[in-house]
Amino acid sequence: MTRLMTRSAALLAFALMSGCAAPPMQFYTLGAPAIAQNSGTLPASAPVLNVSHVTLPDYLDSQDILIRQGDQLDRSPNGRWGSRLSQGVTDLLAAHLGQDWPAYVVTTQPLAETPALRLAVNISRLDLDSSGQGALTADWALIPSDEHQPIQRSRGSFTAQGTVTTDSGKVALTRTLVEQLAARIASMSPRP
Repeated sequence: MTRLMTRSAALLAFALMSGCAAPPMQFYTLGAPAIAQNSGTLPASAPVLNVSHVTLPDYLDSQDILIRQGDQLDRSPNGRWGSRLSQGVTDLLAAHLGQDWPAYVVTTQPLAETPALRLAVNISRLDLDSSGQGALTADWALIPSDEHQPIQRSRGSFTAQGTVTTDSGKVALTRTLVEQLAARIASMSPRP
């Protein structure tokens, strides 16, 4: 009888614990692979634009999806980036520039040849707050391989409003901010 009661208690405890299981972890990207690239053939002499790995503040460059509440950062309990955030931002910028500058081979990977241009981006702020306000501040440089050509430097601040009640809302708001940055960079006239 004691054995039966012990088994029943163990089964009851297991049933109660399994009912309290957390929702499954969800992984998100900024959507770069879904952006259609120019499918036309480029000439062998097409200039190459290398998008260097984007730099972010250390506290942001992780897989955590974060919301700022004053000086406090709250991490999503069930959502993570599929890669470090800096890699997702780099991929999204490269995908957009590949669309916007179709005469260039745009890549994030090192090539055997020296690229005609290199894009270096430093994001100093990328915050989403609990009210749904997003802000991104960045500076960037288009660096030609010909050291006699000038480096084109610029900076910008971007804001957007969105929902942050779900992880998918946080991802969409982050994507909107990075797409604003990509559009501003693309508006520059590249000079290889």
